[in-house]
Amino acid sequence: MESALKSFERRQRAVTQKHRKLAQGYVTKISRHGVIEHKPIRKLKTPRVGSLVPVLTVLMGMAAFKGLMLANLGAANYAEHVETLAKGSFADRLGAWVLGVDPVTLWIGIHLQAFLG
Repeated sequence: MESALKSFERRQRAVTQKHRKLAQGYVTKISRHGVIEHKPIRKLKTPRVGSLVPVLTVLMGMAAFKGLMLANLGAANYAEHVETLAKGSFADRLGAWVLGVDPVTLWIGIHLQAFLG
């Protein structure tokens, strides 16, 4: 009797799981035997880390741009441009804060100076 109960519970879990999947959307098809079947729509799972990739790409691009500008203009000239921005409107001050020299920008700028020579 116990094996019959386990078998029933297993089938019941399978039916419940299929109903949950069907509740999220399904496609109705006719099998080659003429039986009407409902198949759940398969949804691709997107990894949660994938949402960080565009943000990290933008941040890396900004750091590379800042490093390139620092290497191209030189540290003194770049600091002068940022200082000029800091004296402007709110948007200019925000830009000065974003474009300020940070350790990553400095490291990229130093390494790019070798290539820009």
